[in-house]
Amino acid sequence: MPRQSTKVATLYIVGAPAGDPEDITPRALRILGEVVLVVAEDVDHAQRLLAAHGLDTPRLASTHADRPPSALHGGDVALLLEGWSPAPTGPSFQLVRAAIEGGFAVVPVPGPCLPLTALVVSGLPADSFVFLGELPRESVSRRDLMASVATERRTLVVLGPPHALPALLADLSGVLGQRPLVLVTASEEATGVAWRGTLGDVPKEALVELGSEPLALVIGGAREPVGRWDEERLRAEVQRCLEQGLRAREIGRALAAESGWPRRAIYRLAARGAPFPPGEAPG
Repeated sequence: MPRQSTKVATLYIVGAPAGDPEDITPRALRILGEVVLVVAEDVDHAQRLLAAHGLDTPRLASTHADRPPSALHGGDVALLLEGWSPAPTGPSFQLVRAAIEGGFAVVPVPGPCLPLTALVVSGLPADSFVFLGELPRESVSRRDLMASVATERRTLVVLGPPHALPALLADLSGVLGQRPLVLVTASEEATGVAWRGTLGDVPKEALVELGSEPLALVIGGAREPVGRWDEERLRAEVQRCLEQGLRAREIGRALAAESGWPRRAIYRLAARGAPFPPGEAPG
């Protein structure tokens, strides 16, 4: 009796471009043409990518379906990551976990990644950075998140939908203040810098030309404080933040590192919403 093969099926995590289909690697194309099943969160995008390279994969499924983990019993499977994030998230992450727990091999096939591409072309420090993913849709949650990293001196990288960009930029500039900003888009026609300047100064014309695809925002980190602000400047900055709708806790986080004042003192001032009473300057 012939010996049965004991080869363990493999889940290939294939990095595919968020934009131009030609950015995919030859190895990724080979794997996609050899597996018995390709799974992706965006099946339509995956179909267009495969069609652009003449790949006739017999089976294509969504990561939201129950089939992919069990499909590994029938052969190798490719999980197609479309470059929006540097790592699997949501259903894709669950699929990777299921494959590991099921004893299957998990093999990376690296490819282009929009957040890292954006960081490279931004011209901002890239030796260390913080990737925050897609920002919350609710303004309050978004401002809370940005306030938590307001004193972070590393470069920040976030993802955002173009249709919500005006409100998103207003929240970012309100919490973070004036910082370098680079907008990088990815489409099937081109991937590159759409606008470069300062947070809070993006012209409306630039927003109109961004299209409908998600984009990466690369934001400069908090600056090293050059000295403690005087009380007049602190009051002015607190008042500006209050007028933009920020809460006392957010203002304390946002201004502490740059101003040189204790977060608690800034919170007290913001909570009052008025200048310090005589003899009660913060400290």
